Amino acid sequence: MIYLLLFLFVLPFLSLPISLFSARLSYYFGIFFTLLNSAIAIISMIGYLSTGTLLIGNFSIMLQGPNVTFLLIISVVEFLVFVFSLFYMPQDRKLAFFVGLTIASINSVLISDNIVLFLMFWESMTISGYLMIGLKKETKSYPPFVFISFGELSTVFLILGFAGYYVSTGSLLLGAALTNPYILLIIILGFTFKMGIVPLQMVEWLPIAHGNSPTPGSILFSAAMTTLALYGIVEFVLTSSSNFVLGLILMVIGSFSLLFGSIFALSSENSKMLPAYSTVENSGAMIIFVGLLIVWKGMNDPVMASFIMLGIFIYATAHAWAKSSVFILSSISDNNNLPTMRGNGLTPYARVGAAVSVISLMGLAPLGGGIGEWLLLESLFISSISSNLIFAVVAIISGSMAALGAGITIPTFTKYFGFTTRKNDNSESGHRIGTPLKISGTIILSLTVIAPAYVYMYSKFIGTFVGIGTQTIFLSSLKGIIYPFLLYSPAHVGFFGFLSPTFDILFIFLTALIVSLLSRGNDRKIPVWNGGIDQSEEMNSFAYANTLRIILKKVYLSREEREGSKYQERTFDIFWIFMIDLAKLYSRLSIKFGKFFMNGNINRYVQYIIMALFLVLIMVVI
Repeated sequence: MIYLLLFLFVLPFLSLPISLFSARLSYYFGIFFTLLNSAIAIISMIGYLSTGTLLIGNFSIMLQGPNVTFLLIISVVEFLVFVFSLFYMPQDRKLAFFVGLTIASINSVLISDNIVLFLMFWESMTISGYLMIGLKKETKSYPPFVFISFGELSTVFLILGFAGYYVSTGSLLLGAALTNPYILLIIILGFTFKMGIVPLQMVEWLPIAHGNSPTPGSILFSAAMTTLALYGIVEFVLTSSSNFVLGLILMVIGSFSLLFGSIFALSSENSKMLPAYSTVENSGAMIIFVGLLIVWKGMNDPVMASFIMLGIFIYATAHAWAKSSVFILSSISDNNNLPTMRGNGLTPYARVGAAVSVISLMGLAPLGGGIGEWLLLESLFISSISSNLIFAVVAIISGSMAALGAGITIPTFTKYFGFTTRKNDNSESGHRIGTPLKISGTIILSLTVIAPAYVYMYSKFIGTFVGIGTQTIFLSSLKGIIYPFLLYSPAHVGFFGFLSPTFDILFIFLTALIVSLLSRGNDRKIPVWNGGIDQSEEMNSFAYANTLRIILKKVYLSREEREGSKYQERTFDIFWIFMIDLAKLYSRLSIKFGKFFMNGNINRYVQYIIMALFLVLIMVVI
């Protein structure tokens, strides 16, 4: 076990010197160690490999508790990044180096058992991500700075939270019992800044940064970093005292993030920003799960806490793997504008891989995203019949917003798939992403075909967590569906709901096969309604969201403008208008300050030095 922990820590960093000589070789090495990490995680969860910690001087690394499951989830994302990079820019050694550094930092955060080590690699991950965005020469200058600004904001909150953690518990190790809910809130906020949730969704920093990064970076930011932030939250929540109010607050924040993320994803016309907004939606759903976990853990209901932890794992798995695949699909064209994109040369099998990914992100059963969505809604439905009235009301409201957001996601990714996979004569880009899409689609499909295996493995391992303390396998049999192909949700007595992903996918496949055989040659063409804008021979991507833009003017902050006989919706980003005005005001004040103190008068300059010295002394004393 000790040697395996050393492997987990050292191997990712070995790809860095390799990348200086050969990008392609570093990617092959990355594929090797990510597969090894995945195997270690699976073997550990099924109980054939003991978990524990390893001391390295004053620091320690660990493989135990939630980080084992998150190691599997994130390792598969990293595997897909390396596979895709082999076809994306196989000769770019700078990109290979920063991809390797980001992945090594992510893995080091994941296995850190010391808050100082955790914070050090968290910052390393942020800086390497900033440099990776800066590699994209054609992008504007501000996306890297947007990323680093909010990354540092996350770090500042984590420093404050970890300082409070040390003062409260007297320990630098993860897993100490934290009883102060305010410190826990600060730590959670530090992690959620990486997830772009409301109110930071209004800043649009996540879509701006993720959408302007090289595709391997977009995958790591949206799939791996957000999942890593979720891990950090879960790690501290499980070992901390539960606070009812904090749980409700997280449920509300998560609900608004989910709904607004899905609304803004639908209206996006950028092939990278759309899935980035979807990441905000998925992050909101996972924050709802965390809020539910805090409340049910505080109610001393280990069965419901286990069910919610299962929901967190399944949802995070489906989100991370499908989002990786969708970002791979986004690189099918150098043009990120959906209305003019074409699916250059995708083979039928690659299209199936892409379709599986987007359907999973739609939250449709029986794919992984649908299972995660079902687990979320079931958890909220069960909570809505709680004896605590406030909790029940919040659960009903959260469930309504989650269901609405899930519904909006369906046309969002219908639009995305339709306009990114349209055919064209050029087959170069399709060949570049064909193999990665086939591999990612197969991995995502495994969440459905062998769903009972994932549920069994996750459920069994959850029983070993601190703060859970019981092992419940949420698999059963009923009326012809044999064990273990039926997933159930618990009730106070008996079962609350059922889902059978394996039988569902079999039924859908056979039904689709029969319908396609019977209806072959009976295609028909219908008139196109183009969303209220100028007619054309086909409905464009803008028209998909135009109706929603008109209905939700108050949300999009848009208004109708007339040009001759034509009307169009124009969106005004009030937040950025305010920020630009604030920046202009700051610039004017800075100029006046400089002219007053830096005008060549030595007396003024001495006054400035003395004032600065006193301010520094006051800050030190405080």
